[in-house]
Amino acid sequence: MWRSAVKLARSKKLIQEARLLFGEKVYGISKFQRQVPLLKNVKAALPGQGNHLRSRFTFYFVLLTLFLFTTACTSTQPVIKIGLVAPFEGEHRAIGYDAIYSARLAVREVNNRGGLGGYKVALVALDDSADPRLARETAAALAIDPDVVAVVGHWRPETSTVARPVYENNHLPFIWLGDEPFLPVAPTNLPADFKNAYAAVTPFEEVADIYAGSTYDAFQLLFAAVEQSATAEGHLTRESLTNSLHNLRIDGITGIVYLNTTEQ
Repeated sequence: MWRSAVKLARSKKLIQEARLLFGEKVYGISKFQRQVPLLKNVKAALPGQGNHLRSRFTFYFVLLTLFLFTTACTSTQPVIKIGLVAPFEGEHRAIGYDAIYSARLAVREVNNRGGLGGYKVALVALDDSADPRLARETAAALAIDPDVVAVVGHWRPETSTVARPVYENNHLPFIWLGDEPFLPVAPTNLPADFKNAYAAVTPFEEVADIYAGSTYDAFQLLFAAVEQSATAEGHLTRESLTNSLHNLRIDGITGIVYLNTTEQ
């Protein structure tokens, strides 16, 4: 009973922190399931999986949150979603909380500028708890949502390795964090302007850590590819975004970044 009470208190605290953090709408798994036919289609994204997925999704996605920024929700512009997958629970949870502030900053900045190629951007943040099986399932959940155009994650090699084939099989662009060129970077090597902006989007002016810079750069690379693809094609698809990413290099706050297509 004591453990259950502590777990409930922690869950409430996380939800309150998320609302304070983002000042926008926070949705749990039931809302996400209503938005996309998750359990109906996830087997197609994960061949060979049985009905046990229902209980696994119910358990693991307690921490799933969908952040739709106010500017994206109220605008008449179409909205694209970008997924961020990282551990928000367990011994590696510091990775997730460092990364999500950077993702939030990047998305807020681009929406404040009017969006990308006629689109507003929404962030979908999912927890994989650094668990390979959960990482594979979160990848499938993102893959079957047609509005998700790309994914950034998972920071751990064991989770990225199992998730990557799911993204590839569903033609979903994936930026692998934790490998070249998106490696941990010491905060002392990050620009002061970025660190100040990062602190401003956190609830208690927290300090950027080693995962912040590369996460931010990954989103900047995606944004550049979205702009390029939407402008050239007149619309955006996963395939057109993949093509743009393959030919793109940008100068980020951590150095030159690009889509690494080598087998990790």
